[in-house]
Amino acid sequence: MLKLKKEVKETLENLLANHFDAKFTKSIDTAKEFILKAVSKKTVVGIGDSATIRQIGILEELEKRGRKVLNPFSRKLTTDASLTWVRDDISRKIFSCDMLVVGSNAVTVDGKLVNIDAVGNRVASMIFGPRRVFVVVGRNKIVKDVEEALYRIKNVIAPFHARVKEFATPCAKTGRCADCNVSKRICSVTTIMEKKPWRTDMTVILIDEDLGLGWDETWPKERIDQIKSNYERVTWVFASATTPQTFRGNKLN
Repeated sequence: MLKLKKEVKETLENLLANHFDAKFTKSIDTAKEFILKAVSKKTVVGIGDSATIRQIGILEELEKRGRKVLNPFSRKLTTDASLTWVRDDISRKIFSCDMLVVGSNAVTVDGKLVNIDAVGNRVASMIFGPRRVFVVVGRNKIVKDVEEALYRIKNVIAPFHARVKEFATPCAKTGRCADCNVSKRICSVTTIMEKKPWRTDMTVILIDEDLGLGWDETWPKERIDQIKSNYERVTWVFASATTPQTFRGNKLN
């Protein structure tokens, strides 16, 4: 019987109590294989923008197996401002795909998923649209409660994310949330999933590894630096972060 740390055990128990299907794996490989088993030849898989998902290597494996993947946040699509309309088109198609694979900004010990988005497409598709949703979360995303989750997202995750992406937000410079009102504010939509949405088959996979962005500021510097470094290896500057967007008049099919 796998012996779990008290915090992890309580998180899993409370996710289940809140009607989420919850799994725990010791490694990213185990989590990846669990998801891949659910993907048939006909499954259309949508991807939510997530460093965690890129870190577990599932995108490469899906491509190798010839599966259809809707990924509006590939390096090609996000580094060319002229392709913004293509990215938006793919993002909308994800709402009718078979499966969504996505991360979460935080998961609380009492079993809630907390997320903040700039556009809202990621959190919207988590809630309703794709028939099956896999939410992949590293151990570093576990927080005590919603209050701690919101503090961490706004004062740890968002500022570092904005700096790496070169978004023109106050937090990118100061490292702290200023509740700004800039046009490119990245904290525009907040969702707190207290229970599993009725009509969405949702599985939360908690992995015993540090993945994506998220840390407690009291953690050892070496661990925090490793989380930052791992994140920077799988992310890049969005062209739209520094390039003014214009409407191209393209018809979205």
